[in-house]
Amino acid sequence: MIKRFNSFFILNMFFLIGCSNSETNKNIVESRHDQVSSNVVITLTKKGNITAKIQSDILKKNNESLQLELYDNVNVNLYDENFMHKSLIKSQSAIVDEKDNRIEAFGSVSVESNDGKKLLTDSLLWDNSSDKIFTEATLKFITSDTDTLYGKGFESNIDLTNWNILNPRGSISNE
Repeated sequence: MIKRFNSFFILNMFFLIGCSNSETNKNIVESRHDQVSSNVVITLTKKGNITAKIQSDILKKNNESLQLELYDNVNVNLYDENFMHKSLIKSQSAIVDEKDNRIEAFGSVSVESNDGKKLLTDSLLWDNSSDKIFTEATLKFITSDTDTLYGKGFESNIDLTNWNILNPRGSISNE
């Protein structure tokens, strides 16, 4: 009787462990990325012309979602149709949507144009199709040594020359 009980007990333990492990394995497979890379450089194009070069310390890619997750020291250099550098976006992390050809940047986001204008915010969207940058977050926009604007909501071209703050506050020098 004791021998039969031990066999029954051992058989049930294997069954329970097997079920538990397969459920754990299923969760791991579902959350796994297809690719993880370090020190990456990505080039985005539009009609064969380079529009952005993205650098990041870490890249995670899931082929099903067509999204690239970038972490740590994300730098996005933006170029016009003549491959002239126009601005640099820096952030802590970003998501590149390969399907819609857009980049969402998060965490201490800064955009600096070649002529010195600087946008500071928590999140930003760059749309490669329209060549525009957008944010709905609060922001600080420095246009010169004396002009600083604050607001919530922003849209602009990539070199920050044609911009609009949706809910502005601040002052501008008249000099």
